[in-house]
Amino acid sequence: MRKLFLLAALAMSTFTYGQSWTPSAARTAFTAKMFGVKVVGSFKGFKGDINFDPGNLAQSSIAGSVDAATVDTDNSLRDGHLREKEDFFQVEKYPRVTLKSTKIEKSGSGYVGTFDLTLKNVTKSVRIPFTFQESGSTATLEGSTKLDRTDWKFGGNTLGMSDDVKIDLKVNLKK
Repeated sequence: MRKLFLLAALAMSTFTYGQSWTPSAARTAFTAKMFGVKVVGSFKGFKGDINFDPGNLAQSSIAGSVDAATVDTDNSLRDGHLREKEDFFQVEKYPRVTLKSTKIEKSGSGYVGTFDLTLKNVTKSVRIPFTFQESGSTATLEGSTKLDRTDWKFGGNTLGMSDDVKIDLKVNLKK
């Protein structure tokens, strides 16, 4: 009987790596400059798999993706260009932009995640500081970082386009 109890406890412990959260809403936005003018855009179609436990960061993981075809900068001509052109998202060939954690660490009052960010066929490691606020059966994960678009060969040599792109992420979660 004791062996059966230990086996059951071991089996249950292998399935409790962090707390599983379901995304209920998400905002994925970016800011860049074109000829010195701020361009703000966003994506829809967020899908995520979030297992996060502040008390067990080694077993926590965050993965998410957005639908590249939903890019919206409030300018249909620019959006079409971003979706179709080879130097940009090329959504027919690369429909999703993905982010997957490889490490999560505590940092001050928040956390820093090391993620593999895949844009088109290029994957690079990025560090994103974020906060995680839990309230009962809901939580909010929010982070922001700056990227160099040229690291992903994104945008080619587009005249007037800044290399720096700010990314803002906010995901509302429920248990």
